[in-house]
Amino acid sequence: MLRLSVLLLLTSLWRSLLSAATPESSVFLPAPQNLTITSYNFRNTLRWSPVNGINGTVSYNVEFCWDTEQHCKKTNCTNTTKPECDFDNKHFHTVILRVRAQQGKLKSAWTKTASFQPKRDTVLGPPRSITIVTEPGLLVVRFLPPFDHTSNFTAFGYSIDYWDSSTHEIMTKYTDDLEYSFTDLKERTEYCFQIKAILVQDKRPGQKSDRHCKQTATSVATTIISVTLIFGCVIFIYVAIFLCLIVIRKYRSKIKIFWQAPLTIPSHYEEDLKNSEMIMDEELQNCAGEDTWDTLSVITNAEQSQTLTASLMKINK
Repeated sequence: MLRLSVLLLLTSLWRSLLSAATPESSVFLPAPQNLTITSYNFRNTLRWSPVNGINGTVSYNVEFCWDTEQHCKKTNCTNTTKPECDFDNKHFHTVILRVRAQQGKLKSAWTKTASFQPKRDTVLGPPRSITIVTEPGLLVVRFLPPFDHTSNFTAFGYSIDYWDSSTHEIMTKYTDDLEYSFTDLKERTEYCFQIKAILVQDKRPGQKSDRHCKQTATSVATTIISVTLIFGCVIFIYVAIFLCLIVIRKYRSKIKIFWQAPLTIPSHYEEDLKNSEMIMDEELQNCAGEDTWDTLSVITNAEQSQTLTASLMKINK
């Protein structure tokens, strides 16, 4: 009986030694390769190349590891058949992930990633739901954070770039709130805005939003001044028209004389009078029989005037 107990004990020890000498990694399945982690707004995904099994479907197990591979725990990706795993790291620790393929009792070796730190490696997206509200004398920019958060590790500040669309001179404002009022803008001018979130603890900026543009409205003071000027111009025009009618009625005759065109000699007669050679003796003789006159003077050059006067006096005699 004693010999049988000793024999069973030796057999058990031999099996234990064999199990220890043969790790789970020394099997036939190849280990997963090409492990990559993508992270956007702290949504993390691990992907790898599929493993070709012997027969049937290959499943995968993913684990978190801290510091060394001696402190690891399972993730929500256990016995998954997809070559990817969406994992969460709520405490934002620096971790290493490892993946192993399995098919039945066959298991591959573990393949691990490089260290992953969410606040360092994630891509922080732009703010969401950006709206610009026009109010008299100002523009109000409202938005939401890149994602809903409740942790102090993801507290955000916001940097707002803005510029006049006609000059493109970029200015920047910083705020911790989800809206900002711009009061130092020109009226009736289009302004454009781009916003990015910044992690407060690490001062790490995220991606900029798309460009959003809006034209400023007219302030109340400017509106009052414009209405007053328009009303004053209308009154002035009516008063000016009324005074003009009174002046026209009172000084009608003088205005009529002033606007009457002066008497002028027709151009063809004026040319004939300037050219004395065109006046022929026969024409003057024909004209002498119809009317009588003592003298006739033609205003022209001095010598020509004397000649014509003498000729006319002879004809009259």
